[in-house]
Amino acid sequence: MAAFPISFKATNFRYRDLLLGGIGVLFFFVLGYYLKETQQYALFYREQQQLFLFDWTYISDILRQPGGFSVLIARFLVQFFYSLWAGVIVTSFLLTLISLLIWLVIRKIGNYWFLFPVCFVSCLFLAVSLLDNCYHYEGITAYFLMLLFLFVYSAFSFRENKWFRLAAGCVFVVALFYAAGAVALLFAICAFLYDCLMRRENALLSFLYIVLALAVGFVTVQLGLAGLYVYVYTPLGYYETTVVAPLVHYAGWLALPVCLLVAGIVRFIEKGSRYSQIAIGLIVAVIGFVCFQRNYQDNMKSDLNDFYRYEYYTVNERWDELLKASARHIRNHNDANYLNLSLVQKGELAGHLFRYPQFGPKSLIHIPKDKTPDVRLAHVLFAMGNMGAAQNVAFNASLALNGYNPTMLKMVLQIDLMRGAYAVALKYIELLEKTWHYSEWATAQRKFLFDDRAIEQDAVLGTGRRNFPNEEAFVLFSSPMDDLYKILDTNPADGKAMQYALSYLLLAKDINHIKEFIDKYYGTPGLKTLPVPAQEALIFYSDYYHTLDEDYAVQHGMTKEQLLNYQSVDLDYCKDHGVTQETIGRFAIFKEAYGKARQSADALAVYKNTFWYYLLFAQI
Repeated sequence: MAAFPISFKATNFRYRDLLLGGIGVLFFFVLGYYLKETQQYALFYREQQQLFLFDWTYISDILRQPGGFSVLIARFLVQFFYSLWAGVIVTSFLLTLISLLIWLVIRKIGNYWFLFPVCFVSCLFLAVSLLDNCYHYEGITAYFLMLLFLFVYSAFSFRENKWFRLAAGCVFVVALFYAAGAVALLFAICAFLYDCLMRRENALLSFLYIVLALAVGFVTVQLGLAGLYVYVYTPLGYYETTVVAPLVHYAGWLALPVCLLVAGIVRFIEKGSRYSQIAIGLIVAVIGFVCFQRNYQDNMKSDLNDFYRYEYYTVNERWDELLKASARHIRNHNDANYLNLSLVQKGELAGHLFRYPQFGPKSLIHIPKDKTPDVRLAHVLFAMGNMGAAQNVAFNASLALNGYNPTMLKMVLQIDLMRGAYAVALKYIELLEKTWHYSEWATAQRKFLFDDRAIEQDAVLGTGRRNFPNEEAFVLFSSPMDDLYKILDTNPADGKAMQYALSYLLLAKDINHIKEFIDKYYGTPGLKTLPVPAQEALIFYSDYYHTLDEDYAVQHGMTKEQLLNYQSVDLDYCKDHGVTQETIGRFAIFKEAYGKARQSADALAVYKNTFWYYLLFAQI
């Protein structure tokens, strides 16, 4: 009869563990959904900020530095984030494991089911930290290793020999510092709290762990292995050193000792009301979730997330999706650059230019005032055929946070092949062949080494080689249009460069140079037909100068000879240079509507997709 309550109690515990396990699985999927909706492209971009090499020299260099093992694990995992699903699943699994390890430690202090939600708070703040691209992924792997050490430390009963416990704890502190870096101090604090809360024999002696962690960090800085003490004692050890870190990155660290203290408090008042215990656990969990939500909203940057999305589509050459995503809300020049990049890759830039909001020539290519290199600019310059400038920008942009940006490295390699710098290209090929994702592509480039004919026959490399002008001074010394003229003088068959050049003049509202451009290039392989916006510009040019008052023109510095030359562009000229009768008819209707509308933009909104509307009403 006595066995019945024991069996019943065991069954009860089994059902409770199954329920908590189910909640953990549910949390994994909910967290995965959250990461998919908020960070899948940011996780992909982390892969673009490093190049993991299967090379012993590379691996040994990482392992020799404090925290190198966590760095190695992080970079190994991140290399698979080229797949959106891999980034989400791996990160969700790692964060869920962190929550599970916290629970396995807390339940030793007090096996209270209502404390289970508290264990999720730390990993939620770590998820917020991942919103910041300057927060390195090894911050997650180091935290996981720290909890693994803490679980092992808590799993053994050292009651028989307190000195053995202290020796083991000290070894854990030193080993963890070498393996994972700054989290060794967090481990020392939590191990000390755990011993105190568990009332282990001479628990106060565990304070030695904290002293040891501080001493190891001090020696590391003194030996020059770390620059500042904050890098060996705080989460800043996993943050980009040149950027000021937000306080939210400390939250994940602070949440762990708070969880331990909450479990200790609940255990202390165990003889009190059960409802009081549950209330304490729930209050802490709710506060943690509320703080997570607020920090998420403060740190979620929509502009940056859009950039990650655009870069994903660009790297994978998914131009339709890039067009759809960037056209959804064009707020600045960066959005417009990616939009127009997708259009030129689809062969629709000049023809569909005014279907979308444009802000002058910078909508095609925006060069920062400080000329800071970035991957967006490199993509645009490469598409323009400006290989000299693209290589200059891509080389600087290839130096990413954790090594090399693989996409920029591929671009530099291709341009070296175009240049015929085969020895340099071979070095990049050998480097990329040591990677998991890019090795096959790199090996495929070997067929172009020292083979000019193979390069000239390749669609991308051959066009790029023909785009190089006679002179070498070719890295955006003046305006992008000057470089585009040089490219087309060298290779008028480059359709993308032709579209960029014509679109640049259209967005600059430069109808005089548009006419000269059409004179020179209409009928060439790159401009066999005239896009509709260019037709609209040419017919406007003809009408404008035929209706221009001669006295007004002379008063504004125009000679009669110049006016007569401009007026030579009549309807026959327009038709001979690609202007269709349909465009001529639409212009007549637009001109009449413009006169009746008294120059009102709202009244002419039906024409907003035309060059005429852009010319007359758009501010650039």
